[in-house]
Amino acid sequence: MGLIGSLLFSDRAPEVLRKNLDLNAKKVAISASNISNSETPGYKAQRFEFQSVLQQATEGGQLPMRSTNGRHLVMNSQNIRSISGITDVDLSQGRMDGNNVSLEKEMVEFSSAQIAYDASVTAFNKRMGMVRSAITDAK
Repeated sequence: MGLIGSLLFSDRAPEVLRKNLDLNAKKVAISASNISNSETPGYKAQRFEFQSVLQQATEGGQLPMRSTNGRHLVMNSQNIRSISGITDVDLSQGRMDGNNVSLEKEMVEFSSAQIAYDASVTAFNKRMGMVRSAITDAK
């Protein structure tokens, strides 16, 4: 298949990076929703977790792997696409009006999620740069 074919068609890194971008964007959106509802009576903050599930998928934890070569393992694409993360409601004690959003905590969560998203964008762009370089150098 060659280097270009390997980078474009058989390697799962771009797919994992895309999924990571999607899930980080969802985490940013949930943090933003919590922040925007910080004054809404009765609102319960939500939490979104996906890193452990994605890490298990990429390290061959729970998700099945198939071998294409005696020395290579390739993750099943369907398993990557099926990762959706876990959204939980924070049941911690809140204010008198029932709202449990801690603005300080949410700002930290939002910043952390935004940094992770930016890092994912950088990794994806670097990966695509490698593909462009492989195509350009192959001419």
